[in-house]
Amino acid sequence: MMGPFHGAIMSTDPPPIEPRPHVPLNTTDLPWEDYTGDSVRFGDRTIPLGAHGGGTQIGFNYVELPPGKQGCPFHYHSKEEEHFYVLEGRCILRSGDDRHEMGPGDYACFPAGTGVGHATLNPFDEPCRMLVVGTPRAHPLEVCVFPDSGKAMIRALKTMVPWPQDGLSYDHGERNDDPVTLDD
Repeated sequence: MMGPFHGAIMSTDPPPIEPRPHVPLNTTDLPWEDYTGDSVRFGDRTIPLGAHGGGTQIGFNYVELPPGKQGCPFHYHSKEEEHFYVLEGRCILRSGDDRHEMGPGDYACFPAGTGVGHATLNPFDEPCRMLVVGTPRAHPLEVCVFPDSGKAMIRALKTMVPWPQDGLSYDHGERNDDPVTLDD
């Protein structure tokens, strides 16, 4: 759902960042990384604050989830922990079999290794802006499972594999051409 975070599970690499540690950074001065591409369903915009600040262990990201988009495919992590804090707007958090509307001030945590899938969706008319924090750089042996589409990302191999078979692409089984609805 975010640049460096998504970079761990998406096939695109973000542009190089010149880190500026030890000084305040303002999001209005930093460029957005757009992960929407040509997918009807998936995408967001991200400012990887942690990378801009020189962070090496934690992904700390300012994320904008546009109306009608899902941040990333439904997934869970073996070693990576993720946190979501909504600043403005609303989204639907898909957590396991449940759906929860989130708005400003709402927070959710997904500890590593729990096997609880998650994704954020925005079926509303306004963007949802949130802080998304995770530990992708700290876990080179991460395995991320995508239960809806039967695949897994193996970070050490820098590849997606069928879960448990071979030969699937990142988009295999995803609903790229379906718009997000309140029923998702």
